[in-house]
Amino acid sequence: MSADSRAVKADYFHGLAPGWDEKVGNNDARRRKLRRVFDMIGIRRGDRVLDVGCGCGVLFPFIEEKTGPDGNILAMDPAAGMIECARELHRQFGNIEYRVDFIEDAALPEGGFDVALCYAVLPHIDDIPRSLGALFRCLVPGGLLYIFHPDDTRTLNKFHAGLNAPVKHDMLPEEDALRKLLEDAGFSVLRYIDEPGLNFLECRKG
Repeated sequence: MSADSRAVKADYFHGLAPGWDEKVGNNDARRRKLRRVFDMIGIRRGDRVLDVGCGCGVLFPFIEEKTGPDGNILAMDPAAGMIECARELHRQFGNIEYRVDFIEDAALPEGGFDVALCYAVLPHIDDIPRSLGALFRCLVPGGLLYIFHPDDTRTLNKFHAGLNAPVKHDMLPEEDALRKLLEDAGFSVLRYIDEPGLNFLECRKG
């Protein structure tokens, strides 16, 4: 997809940023579900965490619980409005760096992160192989990548296809295709779950 098309999509999410949590259902029930998901995520005290497509920061409290104040978060989103929203909603955290950028373009430090999180974002990434390559490089040896969504693949793709929006064609690859993309990037897939209400992958660098 062209840079102009990516910009159209970033502008779309920028416009949706006000009231985003209400629009997408990030309510108490969703947060309880995320807490259960984070029971499967191997973030440790003091870890450096990359939150790709952070939106308005729905994951920040769960990350902070695990890293403690000695950890760090780099929150990245190509939509400036989402970053503005995240800053406003999470002023209490002093260890978050914000960046408006596409993951495939971001100049991230090699080995700069222990864990990378991609929550509800992978279908919206236009160059998945390049993005996974960037994620592989920025993780420490043995670092963990988590890709997860609040719906199974079929439900998620059907939802996107039904939208009259720039994300109409944003599809999550099926299991075999996604595993190959990750393995081609150098990741080992440790766990894959695709069930009603959850798509979840745990991957390790190397």
